[in-house]
Amino acid sequence: MPPETPSPFPTTPEASLTRDAGRPYYEQLKYSITAMIETGLLKAGGRVPSTQDLCRRFGVSHITVTKALQDLAREGVLSRVQGKGTFVSGRPIERRLTNLVSFTREMARQGLVVRSRVLSVHERTGTPGLNLRFGRPAEESAHYIEIKRLRFVAGTPACVATSIFPEAIGHRLAGLPLENASFYDLLEREFGLRLLREERWITPIVAPAPLARLLEVPRGAPLFRLEGLTFLEGDIPVELTDSVFRGDRFRFVANLFRFVGNQEREDATDVVVPSQHGRGEAR
Repeated sequence: MPPETPSPFPTTPEASLTRDAGRPYYEQLKYSITAMIETGLLKAGGRVPSTQDLCRRFGVSHITVTKALQDLAREGVLSRVQGKGTFVSGRPIERRLTNLVSFTREMARQGLVVRSRVLSVHERTGTPGLNLRFGRPAEESAHYIEIKRLRFVAGTPACVATSIFPEAIGHRLAGLPLENASFYDLLEREFGLRLLREERWITPIVAPAPLARLLEVPRGAPLFRLEGLTFLEGDIPVELTDSVFRGDRFRFVANLFRFVGNQEREDATDVVVPSQHGRGEAR
């Protein structure tokens, strides 16, 4: 839980606003807040002073402060939590794209606890496109089970995850407790299935109103959409996923290897899809 006491105001020269600076006040205020963060006067996870306090401290209007905070939230520097306030965004959570590991297990490796709230479970009639994704004839009369969950990391909404399964598997999953479950673990441990691989596609999007409410971010905030198709041994499709992650909390990492003919890899490079902090340096 973020601390409830606002961090102190800065006393550095960078914090002052001037009429002849050649930049709008809201841009100067953004620079000042960023300077407060970089100098440690505002800590990661710390609460930013209220709009009223910032107005008094910098001698600017409510509109100016609101514009600066909204811009910094869109850039991922700040996180605005409905009913709680505005906080300095912490270190982004890494989601690796190269390992077939469940979200729950990957977060646990980073010392983070995941829990889920089931939003909906319903049956879907197969469309030609959906049937083809699951390796079925386009016009086959097939049915699937769709399960949508809101996933929390360390108590904060982090991801809206939608999974579609073939009807038989989906019905079995829907009958199990799913609040704290990993689908990968259930498929392997409960059903005795062996996962082989997953194809993934990542797209940056902005938050429409329904997703913004669920993820507790401003409408229009940056998000990552991660789509995937998981296969069992024998290359049998078993799960189609469509997950939307908060852009201010995640960055995605992929390992790319260079091969020369049939030789072993020549070198390896970590390629980072940055979080919306803009701090996704390659490592």
